[in-house]
Amino acid sequence: MEDMEADNDQKRTKSRSPSPGIKSTAVVKYTAFQSPVGYARLQCNTDLNMPPSNWGAAIDSYGLKQILTRGTGFSSFRMAHMFPDCVGEVDVISGAECIKKLLKLPYQPNGTVSMMVHRVENTLLLDDFDVYDYLMKSEWSWLKDFFYENILKTMSEQERTSLTLAPAPSSALQLTHKFLSHSVAPPLQPLQPAPDTQAVCLPDKRPFLPEPETRAEEPPNEHLYNRNVLWTFEDIHMLIGSDLPIFGDKDRPCVSLRLRDAREPINVLTGIDYWLDNLMCNVPEVLMCYHLDGIVQKYEPMKTEDLPNMENSKFSPKVIRNVAQNILSFLKSNATKAGHTYWLFKGPHDDVVKLYDLTSLCPDSLDNPFTTPVAMLLYRVARNMRMTNRSKHVRQLLEHVIELLKVERYPQIVASSHYMLADLYVPATTNPANPDFKEETSDSDCEDPDFATSEYPPTGGGADSAVDVPGDGDSALALQIHNLALRDIGDRVRDTIGRKSSSDSGSALGSSAPQRCGRALTHALKGLLALHHVTINKCKEEERERVKQQIIIEEQHPKMANPFEPIKMSYEPITKTEVKEHNSRSRRRKRERKTSDKTADKTGNCLIESKSNIDKNAIQVLKEKKVYPTWHEPNRDDNFAWKLHLKTLLYENICLAYATLAEYSYSNEQYGFSLKYIDMASKCQKLLSNMIIKSKVVDAGCLIGRVGDNYFQMSKFWHRFEQFKKQFETDHDIDSKIRLELENDMIEEVDKVVADEFELDISLPTSEVSAMLLSCAAYSAAAAAAADRRAELLRRKASVRNELAVRYMNDAQQIYMKYIEEPDLKDPKAKLLLKQFAVTSRKSLDCLDEATEIFKQVNDIPNLALLYCNKGRYLRFKAHCDQGGFGSEKRRLYNEAEELYQSALSLLGPKETCGATSVWELVAWELSCHLYTRAVLMQDTPDIYNEVTEVAEALKHALKHCPLSPGPRQYLYQFRAAMVYHRLGSLYHSQYRITQEEGPKRRTLLNATRTNYEQASNMFALLEDASMFLTVQLEHVAVLETQAAVSPNLKLKSLQSAIQLLRQCHSIMKVLKDKDPEEKETPKPDDGDEKNMKNEHSLLSLYENRLHFILKSIIQYCRSKSNKDYEKITDLHKKLYCASLKIKKNDDIRLYAASICDVLVNMDEISKEFE
Repeated sequence: MEDMEADNDQKRTKSRSPSPGIKSTAVVKYTAFQSPVGYARLQCNTDLNMPPSNWGAAIDSYGLKQILTRGTGFSSFRMAHMFPDCVGEVDVISGAECIKKLLKLPYQPNGTVSMMVHRVENTLLLDDFDVYDYLMKSEWSWLKDFFYENILKTMSEQERTSLTLAPAPSSALQLTHKFLSHSVAPPLQPLQPAPDTQAVCLPDKRPFLPEPETRAEEPPNEHLYNRNVLWTFEDIHMLIGSDLPIFGDKDRPCVSLRLRDAREPINVLTGIDYWLDNLMCNVPEVLMCYHLDGIVQKYEPMKTEDLPNMENSKFSPKVIRNVAQNILSFLKSNATKAGHTYWLFKGPHDDVVKLYDLTSLCPDSLDNPFTTPVAMLLYRVARNMRMTNRSKHVRQLLEHVIELLKVERYPQIVASSHYMLADLYVPATTNPANPDFKEETSDSDCEDPDFATSEYPPTGGGADSAVDVPGDGDSALALQIHNLALRDIGDRVRDTIGRKSSSDSGSALGSSAPQRCGRALTHALKGLLALHHVTINKCKEEERERVKQQIIIEEQHPKMANPFEPIKMSYEPITKTEVKEHNSRSRRRKRERKTSDKTADKTGNCLIESKSNIDKNAIQVLKEKKVYPTWHEPNRDDNFAWKLHLKTLLYENICLAYATLAEYSYSNEQYGFSLKYIDMASKCQKLLSNMIIKSKVVDAGCLIGRVGDNYFQMSKFWHRFEQFKKQFETDHDIDSKIRLELENDMIEEVDKVVADEFELDISLPTSEVSAMLLSCAAYSAAAAAAADRRAELLRRKASVRNELAVRYMNDAQQIYMKYIEEPDLKDPKAKLLLKQFAVTSRKSLDCLDEATEIFKQVNDIPNLALLYCNKGRYLRFKAHCDQGGFGSEKRRLYNEAEELYQSALSLLGPKETCGATSVWELVAWELSCHLYTRAVLMQDTPDIYNEVTEVAEALKHALKHCPLSPGPRQYLYQFRAAMVYHRLGSLYHSQYRITQEEGPKRRTLLNATRTNYEQASNMFALLEDASMFLTVQLEHVAVLETQAAVSPNLKLKSLQSAIQLLRQCHSIMKVLKDKDPEEKETPKPDDGDEKNMKNEHSLLSLYENRLHFILKSIIQYCRSKSNKDYEKITDLHKKLYCASLKIKKNDDIRLYAASICDVLVNMDEISKEFE
């Protein structure tokens, strides 16, 4: 066995192990006594039977009496409770004697092993189990029957007797104790208390929770080890309890003292004992004191590494190492279920070690004395672990706690477990608007596949064998038994840990808000129901008054720092030393460090828009204020205070979960659900605000403001109202149960209900307008409740008022359209419509005025400018309803509207520095539209031709304020500018036609007309708008034809210019030629011109007609002249006319345009021949 591993062991890395052939390190986690103790060698012939001078109470300060006592059955649990940070990190927690007993198995074939094994996460807890001692107790009756029937019947009487785990002879122990007492040298200085070497944990900022409860049946004088040591043996990490006395002097600073009978040689088991004790405590040597009948003979030192090679007691450290690895692999592979009790047993002559899963034998989990300690330990570990990024493991631990404990007996622990589970699903730091529910990484979730959830009792499967245990009636339980053969236990293990491959150890927490909030609410409700079982022996009213006074006193007299005690700092080293660990634990810690460094709490709040994806108007948790109650932790037995405290925590979680659901529903357009969840959250917050332990979770202004948001969104999606109504009226089972708890607690916990800002009366609106009115009312209430957010809430109210004004304006317009359609305007129905129109339009103006005042109050310049625009639109709407011509009343309304638009631009200031470019462009566009509409109205009114100058100025101002900057609306802006140029050209054209006398005015009008037509045609060509381009060009041609008719001297030049304009249409003809028949036209502003606009086919026909007519006119004019130059012009235009006759009319616009394109190309070639 040893030869097979010789080569591998030569490659083993060196360590400071007392036995160099084996990797072993020991770090003291806690020591109860000062160590090492000074010692002096006893003189030869010293009689150890005589009591030493220090025999008595003083010797207790060295912890030497511990060797006379034995550990009780729950020692591993006590260690786990002392060091919860080790649970899950180490492989084994046990006393040193248990470990030694297991490791000596190959050298003690007739030995007996009886231990209880429990698993907590990745850690095994081992405790000695004295069969006879425990089975005599009544609580173990369920195991007694099985033991007698299946084990004792197969043993001989001698084997039965050997099952008793009797201690060593008392006389030998007493003599050893006297020897050690004799050897103690008095210290030169008084002993100082041993420093507490426990690691100082960073302060937990979470609320305090109940401590695990201790069992009343536990012995009061429980055995506490001299020291607790983190022992790493090869790759096995253990937390052990050791009572080995360690001595030291100037020659041998660290040594263990052993008393040996000179007549008896040291056997193998004793040698292994000494070797393991020294390894566990990192002691490099042992000092043997030999005696004869208690008389000291001699001392003999020996190094720890030489102990395996002593004469008559040789053993192989490698075999011991293999035994440790094999047993750990066996236990980890089979003791996989947290909360189950396993019995590791080996009879005196058995060749196998058996592992029984005893949980199936126990009909009631509470009949198992280990159930409560296991549950309490799981609870402590979960409570300690929840600050790490291992929420899935914490969830599994807490679920086991709830399964193991009866809520009637441990209501506080069960309620606390449910609260922690609820807090796992919806942490107290959750931002309802951006919950950030992330799943843990797959490595983190599956790093310990053996730690799997299970049902209680187990359903069986996967055992090496099973024994049918008779039960009540015909039913039978299958007891799982796993065997480990001793034959090969000392061989080299092939898999260090031997973990079973397993799939995911349980369902994940989930990342969707509804899923996690639903589970959080379920656990919070179960926690509230668990608190019903908390017994309060004293009068409830007296207890309430006592707690009230306690809170008042603590608020008036806060804890002050002691000037004589240093304040502990939460210190963490910047550079952390990396400890070599096995892979899974190392990966886990690296993950936790990486996760703890990530912070993503980003917020933004800009006036116009925020770059953050988080809604700045969402429900907010009061993070900066104290989320948890500020009073101090109650006493363990103060049931009334604990019940209040836990109830407060549970309702806080319920309130937060409903707030998160409300935000999720709002963001997913489920406004009915959102209102229902806000109603539940407000009820929770109302209770929390009026309980003895007062707490605020959500901001009142945000919560009520979100009610207003929901009402407003309902008004925008009114066609889905029935869907919202169904959502609001849907009451899930958990909602109704929580509502019942709230109602009961409002009676039980609140003396007198004080109406506060969370007194919400949420109901569904009856109409679209009522939804907006309810929204405004909610914003007003929210602004009154939250002074710090008043401006933002009023701003939202003003926005709804603005929307309401627009709605009233549209309704008024529809009413007016019905009114003017009435045949008799003096009819009662028409009069009623007119009255409704007046009332509705007045409501619109009132809403606009109120919104304007609010925006002035909060100094919201961009929104105030937009309100001025809407008021201007209202005045234009009123002017439009005036059926007369452009009279004084209509002119007054338009003037007032223009003043409002100008005021809006003045408020914003220059476009480059206003900070709201989009708003500035919108206001400028509205002003341009207003001026254009006014000009069109005046221009189209036939009885005011004397107002040409006013019309022209209005059009010019409309052109000035029309933004042409690049952007999504650029096409719209350019089209409007082109239409303004066209209108100006048409205006000057009409004035040119009616001006009879020749002179500067006529020439000015002609130039203005041609200039504006050219600008318009250029812009329409850029926009590729064929119909408007042809319209402008043909009107331009008409001007030139008019000039030719009234100015004979310029006739030829005018006609030639007209032909040139017609030939410039080549590019637009290509557009028509290549136009996709299914292509939709780009939407254009709703202008009156479009009503009279000719379609493209008629424009092409008119184009062809004017081309033929003007060419013939030129030919006729040149023929009347006798000049040779005119002959050349005649010949050119004859050929051009002949070419124009080749235009083929077609109903298909593309073919018609293609024919014109070909003719224009031909005409260009003819013109080049005459150049």
